[in-house]
Amino acid sequence: MRVIIKGRNVDLTPALKSYVEEKIGKIGRYFDKGTKIEVELSVEKNPSIADNQTVEVTVFANHSSVIRAKQSSPDMYASVDTIIDKLGKRLKKYKEKLDSQHSKHHKETIRNNGFVETFAEEEFEFESDGPEIVKTKQFTIKPMSLEEAAMEMELLGHNFFFFRNSETEVPNVIYKRRDGNLGLIEPT
Repeated sequence: MRVIIKGRNVDLTPALKSYVEEKIGKIGRYFDKGTKIEVELSVEKNPSIADNQTVEVTVFANHSSVIRAKQSSPDMYASVDTIIDKLGKRLKKYKEKLDSQHSKHHKETIRNNGFVETFAEEEFEFESDGPEIVKTKQFTIKPMSLEEAAMEMELLGHNFFFFRNSETEVPNVIYKRRDGNLGLIEPT
């Protein structure tokens, strides 16, 4: 397991790095040696933001699955503790879902789903006064079932997930509804 710790507007002291590495080690048992974990610690300088100490963890598991979590609080160490608890619960849930599947082939499909994400940091200029597109994400989508898409959405901690439906080979969006259920958007 390879852990990369980055800081933005924060002094990465040896004590802070050591604390993060120790805490990340607790979730390390869920992953093989080839797993890469990126930890970004940041501090917002705006005094009106109370929870200005943020930790974001991205786990690149099995070179294909991506698991993310983000946590903010007034204290960096508290943010680290909370995010490790959050990731631990998310990973336990993921492992239970994998174990509950009956087919070994289905488990391999989930483990090996290809999701690659690249970022373009270019800003686009528009003449309107409305919102601007300031970030573009491009990713390769691999066909997956509705269950796999729901699991990926949960692992990423997002409210929606764009994927190619393996039954129809058509791009779909699965999303969380306010009532706790999931919705599916399909093109006609």
